[in-house]
Amino acid sequence: MSCTTPEVRHLIVRARRKGLKVKKITEIFNISRWTVWRWSRRAHHPGRESYKDKSKRPHTIHYKVTREVENAIIILRDSFNWGTQRIKVMLNSPPPYIKHLLENVLGVNWEQVVLSRQTINTVLMKHHRNGCAPGGKRDWKYFRADNPNDMWQMDIRGPFTIDGKRMHALVVIDDYSRFRISCKLFTRIETEDVIRELSECFNRYGIPAKILVDQGTQFKYTFKKWCKDNNIEVVYAPVHYPQAKGKVERDIRNFNEEFLVLGKVFDNHASLLKEYNEWNNYSRYKLGIEDYPANLYFNENVAHLS
Repeated sequence: MSCTTPEVRHLIVRARRKGLKVKKITEIFNISRWTVWRWSRRAHHPGRESYKDKSKRPHTIHYKVTREVENAIIILRDSFNWGTQRIKVMLNSPPPYIKHLLENVLGVNWEQVVLSRQTINTVLMKHHRNGCAPGGKRDWKYFRADNPNDMWQMDIRGPFTIDGKRMHALVVIDDYSRFRISCKLFTRIETEDVIRELSECFNRYGIPAKILVDQGTQFKYTFKKWCKDNNIEVVYAPVHYPQAKGKVERDIRNFNEEFLVLGKVFDNHASLLKEYNEWNNYSRYKLGIEDYPANLYFNENVAHLS
């Protein structure tokens, strides 16, 4: 028999008060000595004792989703139309300009908070701001280079308007680590601009074995000849098949949804590009590689070169 009911506990205490030895009580009720001492101590004050189980609810509950956190989720959703994953990243490790925005609007010092995507979605549902893209899950063929600088992917985004100017962006990423080698703004991009920017990248990060590009005019004969002179193989993605360079396409999507939308809130937000690139490389955890891009690029690069 297990001592689980208030009636049995009351009988244990009465037996103990009448002088019955603990060993005898344990034999009668088939319980442990610890159980006897526990309920004897619980009934120490006559007239106020209780033999019911105490609530296991904590005296103080510290909620992660405070009013400030809830408002921050709504601010990021309404300002930039970000989904749960991107909001999760921004709440946990925001770039300085996003942190400044939250502190300015909320009027409090922002402390990073770790929330699940489900929790964030629950908040969005509460305020009728949740939703998902149409269509189901799509299966992609996955390719990844073996080491840093084995292959770079490069593409051009534009034209778009930023700070009232018509601009283009040249985006270069490392295929293995997703490290953003370069993301620079130009009023227009010609082959000479691409070569000049890549030359600067080579000085900083070394020369890749391959560069994956599309069929754009900037990447034709002159560009291919220059790459050959530098012992770089140029790989052209098939026409109308952007999945072939999906990593740089994904990075450009992030550029659209995380940087270009800043113009809705910040003035002169082109000046934030350097800060955004550094945050993307060093402080943003990426699910595709399960790490920070800089960790993989520099650690693996050093190991590979050594």
